[in-house]
Amino acid sequence: MASSVKVTPVKDIAHLEEAHYVEEVDVRNDKIKLESIFEGLGSFGRFQQIQFILICIPIAFVSMHVMSWTFVVSPARKICNETNETRIDGCEELAYSASDRWEMDGDNGWIRATVQAVYFIGQMIGSFTCGVMADKIGRKKVLFWCLVLQVVCALLLIVAPTWWIYAILKAGTGFTQPGIYGVAVVLGIELVGKKYRSFIAVIANVFGVIGGVLLAVMAYFIVDYRLLHASIAIPSLIFITYYWMIHESARWLVSQEKYDDANVVLCATANWNKKTIPKNWAEKIEKKMDVTATKKKDSFGVFDLIRTPQMRKRTIANFVMWPVTTMMYYGLTMRSDVGGGSLFVTFVTSQLMELPAVIIVALLIDRLGRRIMYSGAIFTAGMLLLASWLTHDLIPSQYAVIMLMVAKGAVSVAYTVMYTYTSELFPTVIRNTAVGCCSTIARFGAISASFIAFFLVDRFGRIVMIIPFTILALCASIVSWTMLPETVNQQLPDSISEVEGNKI
Repeated sequence: MASSVKVTPVKDIAHLEEAHYVEEVDVRNDKIKLESIFEGLGSFGRFQQIQFILICIPIAFVSMHVMSWTFVVSPARKICNETNETRIDGCEELAYSASDRWEMDGDNGWIRATVQAVYFIGQMIGSFTCGVMADKIGRKKVLFWCLVLQVVCALLLIVAPTWWIYAILKAGTGFTQPGIYGVAVVLGIELVGKKYRSFIAVIANVFGVIGGVLLAVMAYFIVDYRLLHASIAIPSLIFITYYWMIHESARWLVSQEKYDDANVVLCATANWNKKTIPKNWAEKIEKKMDVTATKKKDSFGVFDLIRTPQMRKRTIANFVMWPVTTMMYYGLTMRSDVGGGSLFVTFVTSQLMELPAVIIVALLIDRLGRRIMYSGAIFTAGMLLLASWLTHDLIPSQYAVIMLMVAKGAVSVAYTVMYTYTSELFPTVIRNTAVGCCSTIARFGAISASFIAFFLVDRFGRIVMIIPFTILALCASIVSWTMLPETVNQQLPDSISEVEGNKI
């Protein structure tokens, strides 16, 4: 089948940049697949690299906000006289914490758990709202406004006069977390070719680790909790510039039939990557008519997650995986010293354990697949927690701590894989809604982890963390293995009918 090709440079009106179009004529079937356009522009070229790094930087600050309460509420460190370091008399306080200011020790210990729980309630509301809105109005708008809200709430935390006002402001920062991290991962997955999709959540998680380590280092040297909040909030002001720096997802724009806006993004991609795009591609693109749609294109909602058999099966499985993995992840991070040791040392070690975890994910996720990686990792974490508890009195304490740190690493593997896996299981028209709903359900696990880590462990011991975590980890492993398909090297679905195999 012969065809002649003519390459003509044109001006992109919106950006006044040069783009290159390839005009295809005399082709028997002139329909163009959307995936072929993205692949032709480069799977992970200069444009994608710059855009993805930009959207990952705020993730480090999100990580700081999530875990800052661990140090903000930590009792003041003290320096005592050399003769008796345990004496209260003669000790000098080294820190001014929220726990000291609002008297959260002893019988008021429930306040510490409540503040962190309120943060996760904010996350819960944000997960649903941001997920749905990102599918309705676009990824970029949700990301930007969440960045603005996070900066405002973070600055106000510095001057909060009471613990309940502080908790409300923490909920505000919690609301923005899924709108930044979750949307960034989805935007990144839609930005690159399928060859690189598995690395998106991995790289995003690395930025989260960087944020966690920086938080611990800052908390060690910055002894006033208000200054600690200021050191997190003030640098975040730079993210206001993202309104002019970040592009909308071209894949989402096409799914909404906003071809002019999509053309702007594709032209920018072509210019940065020095690639070409087909001329008049919007007229030739292969339309994927979703046979599940009964109304106009923006009518997809939460009900569509359970309306059809395959979507329902995937949704139920994810609604088990997400709260379990989230509860274990935050529980083992917020109470990293549950097995003993210094809070600062165990926290940093817990964060650093995520680095080998993401390396393992990067090396094996495309070789072993998403399903076996998630199921195996969460199963391993559960078994290590149980082994740590059973052998705690039989082996030196440092070995028990090591087992807990490795368990945290295994949970980090599962957590990283889970974001990629879920994003690939659901179609473009409802992907952010699906991830948002999963993240919403996950907050029940995070809220439970708050009360377990900050209240119940102090009252009843580590068993109230180990046994529930172990049992639920086994359940999540079984559900993911038996109910979900493998998605490795599969084309990203754009419509619900693709998930259902057009058999509805």
